[in-house]
Parts: sequence; structure tokens; C-alpha cells
Amino acid sequence: MVKEEGIDKLGLKCGLEIHQQLATGKLFCRCPSVIEEDAPDFEVVRYLRASAGETGEVDRAAAHEQVKAKRFRYYGYKDTTCLVELDEEPPHPMNDKAVVAALQLAKLVDATILDTVHVMRKTVVDGSNTSGFQRTALVAIGGVLPESKVGVQTLCLEEDACKIVERKADEDVYNLSRLGIPLVELATDPDITTPDMAKDVAAEIGMLLRSTGACKRGLGTIRQDLNVSIKGGTRVEIKGAQDLKMLPTLTENEARRQEGLLKMKKELQQRGLTEIFLPPPHDMTMLVKGVKGFVGSGISKGQALIGIVIPRFGGLFGTELFPGYRLGTEIAGYAKVMGFGGLIHSDEKLDKYKLTKGMITAIKRKLKVQKDDAFILLLGEKTRIEECFAFLIIPRLEKLLHGVPGEVRKANADGTSTFLRPMPGAARMYPETDIPRVQTDAASVVVPKPLKEQEQNLVKKYKIQQEHAKEILREGIAFDTYVKQFPKLNPAFIASSMLVTPKEIKKRYKKEFNLELHDAELKAILTKVNEKAIPAEAVMELMVQVADGHEPNFSKYAAVDDKEVEKVVKAVIKADPKAPVNALMGQAMAKLRGKASGKTVMALLKKHTKKK
Repeated sequence: MVKEEGIDKLGLKCGLEIHQQLATGKLFCRCPSVIEEDAPDFEVVRYLRASAGETGEVDRAAAHEQVKAKRFRYYGYKDTTCLVELDEEPPHPMNDKAVVAALQLAKLVDATILDTVHVMRKTVVDGSNTSGFQRTALVAIGGVLPESKVGVQTLCLEEDACKIVERKADEDVYNLSRLGIPLVELATDPDITTPDMAKDVAAEIGMLLRSTGACKRGLGTIRQDLNVSIKGGTRVEIKGAQDLKMLPTLTENEARRQEGLLKMKKELQQRGLTEIFLPPPHDMTMLVKGVKGFVGSGISKGQALIGIVIPRFGGLFGTELFPGYRLGTEIAGYAKVMGFGGLIHSDEKLDKYKLTKGMITAIKRKLKVQKDDAFILLLGEKTRIEECFAFLIIPRLEKLLHGVPGEVRKANADGTSTFLRPMPGAARMYPETDIPRVQTDAASVVVPKPLKEQEQNLVKKYKIQQEHAKEILREGIAFDTYVKQFPKLNPAFIASSMLVTPKEIKKRYKKEFNLELHDAELKAILTKVNEKAIPAEAVMELMVQVADGHEPNFSKYAAVDDKEVEKVVKAVIKADPKAPVNALMGQAMAKLRGKASGKTVMALLKKHTKKK
């Protein structure tokens, strides 16, 4: 539970955008919805530039990305990448199954489905789309989440972007196999008022999405974006939160960050700062000649140390906006976007950078730093530093006078966020001319039962445990198919074999039995049990063999007839006639494990010990 003292006084407003991958095949080609992780089959290199949209303007977020002047390298795979992903072939018509899944979700939230779906292009030049844009389509508007009563703004269907592999100063590397996987995007109204409510609402949307039965599952298949503001602040979008448990922390930290920025605005006003005019940057490289550490290492490689003075900012870079997060951290995030490791500022202990007192004095003298001033140093290629100061850091410092800037930020694993890009404008969207409109037939779409209702139906129909039913639905297991295929097996036994036994194998043997990878082997094992060719007790040992990388050896577990079982039972009793039944059971099963059922052995033991 996140501590929320004072959050209610901040006027927190939060909305969610949930992006869920679908397992229907890609949206605009017929490649599978599978993400490859192996070495690529081929590579291509591209450069992208921002172009004007339908309004004739270049979107500010796209222009920001172009300033980075990066090269983009793409890893391609023969099984999951085609000419559509490479932007060498026009997109195919929209995937019907993906459209149906989006319509089903729309009905679950009672949204108004549009009669015609138009595909739009959304300008993206950060390299995550080879075409320089992402295709997205508005499917429905309005609606409400049934449990939380949070309003729904829009429901869209769009293509997922490439997966980032590596970011470098001059090049980003992407994996093409994720590009084009369908995403259902549901955006809520800003009705969320507490950090913990953000997590609860995201969980509810996740349940509704899984109710369609079309969702991919596993880490990374669902992503949450947060739109957060407080009274006096501005809407800030935090992208890429994958861990549901971190949503309360991300929400509270953003609220506290905005609170800190509003306090910073007041502090600047108290210092009499109504405008910020900064002198040009100066080259400090020769003033730190002979310095050790990473600064010296960078200079030896031809990098420059460039500095700029910020009048009347003394002490502010060390000020915490919220615990553990300072203004210096905030500004450093803008430098990192340009490929720098961060920045050095005057409120830090500069000796950790191996800068001597003489060097610091020389830097202050060169920059004409006064008593109440601060300064920033950046290490890197001189031209890129000048661009970073001009396009990012100086504009950001000027915005401190106005409080909280609207922007897009990236969610970090620790619950903080860092600057990603400016908030996009209207110039970002324009019509897709390569794809025909899709006429929707909402009346023909069957509304799926909510996941909780499906869960109760499974429990009632098959007499299985509630937790097993929940896991079956969460993992998207076609349990009905298994039950039909093995009619002589108890559904509870099938569920246990699929869900409990793999966990026991992992715990006891440190081996992995994966239901997706080993589906054929599990069905082969259950077929033998269904035919009574092997006893149920053999299932776990056979699954261990599979987890160990072997084919299941059924001959070792061929069931013996009842006479042979009785013969073993009598021999065990004769060898240790005074032993209790449970001890005799252990001895008998050691000889018969995998060849006879425990139920049969116990019945025979009780029969013969009672006689004696």
C-alpha cells in the first residue's frame, strides 16, 4: 500500500491508457504475433526525418527526435518479418480477428462503436517504426468500466512498434519482429483520484481484455501509460509501465514531482526571477587539463567539457522535488535523451569527478559565476553539447518559471520517470491512404462473458478449484479442449497436471516444464493415462523427463495387471508383517511407482493386513 498522506490535498487526477497485444497474427500482414529473441536472419539500416502532417506543420515531438540525428539498425527474422514491416510493401487489409476482439471489448464497456473505422498515421521518428509513422484506428468512444465506474474516452486498434535492443549515442538498434502486432488501446477519463486506484483500475481493464480470449500473455504483452496532473500542474504522460504493482508508486511520484516543480516556481519568484537569460556556453576543456576519472578519459578521446552559468540558481539543483529526486536529476534527464550519461552541476560534490579546487575556481572565473549563481558542465562531442543546451536544457530551465511543463516521460523500474519527448500536437496525425475503411457490424459481435463469470462457470462445470480456474483463464488455456480430448480423466486431475505439477517440478528439480513449449508431450502423456496404458502416478515422472529435454519413456511405466500388483503387496507384507499400513504403502509404491495406482495398492494392503 502506497502512503498517500496529503495526496488528497493535491487535487490528483489520473487517467490510464492500456495497450494489450493480441495473439491474432499481425494487424496489417499475415505474420504471426511472435517476438523473436535469437540472432537476426538479416539487418537493415535506416535514417528517418520528420515531415509535415495534414496541417502542413511538423509535429514538435517528431522535430525533437530529428534533432538527435540518429541512425537506426533493424534486426529482421524470416518467420516473423515481411516486406510490410520493412516498409517495402503496402499494408494488407486489417486483421479481422483483431477487429472483432476490439469490438468485443467495446461492448464489455458499453462504448459507442463507430460505423466505419478509418486508419490514421501517427508520426513517429524515434526509429521504432520503419515507416516513420504508426498506424492507429479509432474503433469506439465513450463507455464506462463496470466495476470502478471510471469513464472510457476512446478505444483504438493500432500496430505495436519495434522492440528496442540497444541505445547508443549515434545509433539505436531495434527488433522488427514486434512491429505490427495488434494492440488494443483503451484510454480512460481522468477519474482516478488516488495512486492505489490506478492499480485497481488497470487490473479491472486487464480482466476485461482477457475476457475476449484474444490477448497474448506474459511479461511485456500489456503496457500501461499514465496521464497525471495535480491542481496548478499540467497533464504529463508517463509511458511504458509494465509492472502493475508499480503504478501507485509512479502515480504518487509524478504527483510529488509536480508539487515540487510548483514550489520551485514560487522559489524563483521569491528570488525575483521573471525571465531567464543565459550567456552562451564556454569550452572548459583546457581548464581541466590532466584531470583523472571519466572526465579525463573522455577528453583523451577527443571529447569537450562545455559549461554554462545559470544566474541566481545557486543551491537549486540540489533541491529535492520529492525524496531522492532533485532538480539536478530532473535536468540531467534531458541530457540523457541526447545520449549523454548525465551532467555535472555546481550543487554536487565536484571532487567525485576528480576536479581539483584550482580547476573549479578556473571554471567559475571563466563562466563569471557570482555568489548566488549555479553552473552546469556537459562532457561529449562539442556540437552535440551545444545542440543539447540550445534545444533541451536552456528551454527546460526557462519553463521552471511556469511550473510544470506538459511532456511525455518514460517509466523507470524504481517508480520514477525521466523526460522522453515533448507532448505531441495535432500535426502528428493524418489519414492513412493505403488501407480501405472497415465497415463494422457491431450487432453480429458476440459479447464475451466477463472473466469472473467465466471463472465461476469453469468451477461449476468441471468441479475444479477456484485458483485453478483463475489461472486457466489468466494463461489463456483452452481447458474445454483438454477435457473433451481426455473424457475418462477427471477434469480436476487434468487441471492439476497442467498447473500444479509444473510448479512442483520447478521447485523440486529446478527444471522448467513449459505448457506452451511442451503442449504436445503433455497431451501424449495424458492420452496414455486416458487409455489406462499407464497409471496417473507416472505423469509427474514423465513430465520431469520432458523438462530434462527427453522424450517421455512410456515403456518404463507400463501398467501391470492386478495379479502382479497383489503379488508385490503380499511380498511387502510378508517381509515386514508388523509395519503399519502407511509404511507398507511406501515400500509397495517404491516397487510399483508409475506402474500401479496408489488407490489400488492401498485397497490391497488394507484387504490383506485385515485378513492377517
